[in-house]
Amino acid sequence: MLKVFYIGAMFIFCSFNLVEAQQKERRFEATADSLIKHGIQNKAFPGAQLLIFKKDSVRLQKSYGFHTYDSLVKVENTDLYDLASVTKVLAGTLAFMKLYELFEIDLEQKVAEYIPFIKRSNKRQSSFKEVLSHSAGWLPYIAHQNLIRKKNVAFKARTVRNQYTEKYPFQISDSLFLHKNYSKKIMRRIRKTKMGTVGQYKYSGLWFFLVPQLTKELSGLSFETFLKTHFYEPLKLDRLGFLPTKQFPKEQIVPTEKDSLFRKQLVQGWVHDEAAALMGGISGNAGLFSNSASIAPILQMLLNKGTYQGKVFLKPETVALFTQRAYPGSDNRRGLGFDKPALFEENKDPYPSRLASPKSYGHSGFTGTLIWVDPEKESFLIFLSNRVYPNRNQRGLYEMKIREQLLDHAFQN
Repeated sequence: MLKVFYIGAMFIFCSFNLVEAQQKERRFEATADSLIKHGIQNKAFPGAQLLIFKKDSVRLQKSYGFHTYDSLVKVENTDLYDLASVTKVLAGTLAFMKLYELFEIDLEQKVAEYIPFIKRSNKRQSSFKEVLSHSAGWLPYIAHQNLIRKKNVAFKARTVRNQYTEKYPFQISDSLFLHKNYSKKIMRRIRKTKMGTVGQYKYSGLWFFLVPQLTKELSGLSFETFLKTHFYEPLKLDRLGFLPTKQFPKEQIVPTEKDSLFRKQLVQGWVHDEAAALMGGISGNAGLFSNSASIAPILQMLLNKGTYQGKVFLKPETVALFTQRAYPGSDNRRGLGFDKPALFEENKDPYPSRLASPKSYGHSGFTGTLIWVDPEKESFLIFLSNRVYPNRNQRGLYEMKIREQLLDHAFQN
C-alpha cells in the first residue's frame, strides 16, 4: 500500500512539475511574442525571425509578421534575411579565425605582409589585431554608390550596365550588371583612404573587404569555397550563403529597401549594402543571407568552444582569444571581429543588454539583425528583421529598443 501511495505521489509531483514547466515556457514565448508584435504594429519592421537557445536546446524558434507591410507574404521559418554586418562575424571573422590557425598568423604582424597592395600605403603599419578590433584608424566606410554616376545621373563607363555581357557578368539587382574589374577600383579606393588616429576605436568595415583576397592568397580557395569547405557544408547550413537567388526562389527571400538612390527598385535577393553589391555580392563585410536555423549551428559551435556534434571546427583557445576584449581596460569594447558588451553606469543604458555578461559577444546588422552569444548563461539569441523596409530611415527598431528587450528577456530566464 505504501509503495502504491509513493508511486502515486511521485506521479502527481512529476505531473505538477511538467505542467509548471509548460506554463513557464508559454509565458516565456508570450513575452517574446508581445515584444516583436509591438514592433510590427508600430512599423519598426514588417516581420521577423527569432531563435533563442539555452542550455543545450532551442527554447524558442518562431517567425512573425510578413515580408512587407502589405501583409501578402507571411514570414516562414525557412525564409532568408539579409544579414548585413552580421556577415563580418559569420563570414569575415570566421574565415580569418581558420586562417589564423592553419597558417599560424601572428596577430601583431602587419596586414601588408600578407596583402602586398597596401605596402606602400598609409595602412602599411596596421596590424591584424588593430584592424580586427577597429582600432587601426581606417575610415568607417566608402560610399562607392555615390561615385558611379555622372552628373546627368547616367552610370559612368566601366561600372554597371542594364544587361549581361562578358564584360558585365555580375548581377547586382534585377536589372543591373557589374563590370568584371570593378572590385579593383574598390581596392584602390580603400588603399588611398585617409587614416584616423591609430589606437582609437572607430568602427570600420574596410578591412573586411580584404578578407576574401587574403583567403584566396593563403588557401588557394575562393572566399565562398573556403567557408563552405571548413564551416558551412560540414555544419549542414543549407540556407546560409551569398547570392541567394542562385539557389532559392525570390519569394523565399525577404526584401530589404525600396532603393531610390542606387538601384532605383525594390532590393530583394540582392545584398542591401551597396559596397558589398559592388564587390559582386560576396564580401567579408556584408552579403550573407540566412534563416535563423542555419545560423544556430555556428553559434552553438562557438558556444561549445569550437566543437559541434563531436567535430572540432576551431580550437578552444582561438574562440577564447577572438571573443574576448582585444584591449581590456581601454575605451575599446571590441573583440577580434566580434562586438562585446559596453557596461555603463547605472543611469545609462548598457549595450546590448543589461543582462549580457562581460564574456558575451556577437554582432548587429544595419538591416535589423542581431546575433549574441553568452557563455555564462549558456545561451544565444538570433533576431532577423528587415527594419530598412520600406527605407533605411525607419528607426523604430532602435528607438523602441526591441533587440535589447529581447536579450534581457532571453538572458533572465
